[in-house]
Amino acid sequence: MITVHHLNNSKSQRIVWLLEELGLDYQLEFYTREPTLAAPPAMRDIHPLGKAPIVEIDGRVMAESGAIIEYIVHRYGKGRLMPDPASADYAQYLEVLHYAEGSANTILLVSMIVTMFGIDNPMLTGFRDSAVKLHLDYIEGLLEGGDYFAGDQFTAADLHITFNLQMAQASNLIGDRPRMLAFLDRVTTRPAYRRAIDKGGPFDLRSNRR
Repeated sequence: MITVHHLNNSKSQRIVWLLEELGLDYQLEFYTREPTLAAPPAMRDIHPLGKAPIVEIDGRVMAESGAIIEYIVHRYGKGRLMPDPASADYAQYLEVLHYAEGSANTILLVSMIVTMFGIDNPMLTGFRDSAVKLHLDYIEGLLEGGDYFAGDQFTAADLHITFNLQMAQASNLIGDRPRMLAFLDRVTTRPAYRRAIDKGGPFDLRSNRR
């Protein structure tokens, strides 16, 4: 049995979506953000970091989105949601899968903090603006060759990076990048995505802003 400790409007929505894509059985334990937007202290009873996502798989507790997604896809995917490791697309798949929670998440988090706290430091805001443009232009460029980030089929890398693009969209950062906007429309109309929203509860990252 897989248990997802699911925090509202958080990265754990990715894991619910993943499990729906793979058609796996799971149960949800729901948590609600504190007024400060932090995860509730009860999540630290499950994992010392106390952040979403947290999953329990056969009694083992795991955190970190990328690790959870990679583990579940390898263990239960039976070749689904990933390119053949021998294919030319596999390296790109791994890079995007880890980029989402690495470089991309870092700059979007910096941008969110600067905006939320109204930080007016020219050096910091200048760095933020140039770095956000760099990364969003890079992401837009990755979609130049097709509908998805690693080959011509939807993979876990697409699922993982969707949350980052939703963060950017909620912060009005995407602008007029047509490939990125088309990608979001494409993946968020997938039946498994819609089922994940139905099961995981209302999902609106704009409510995470202050």
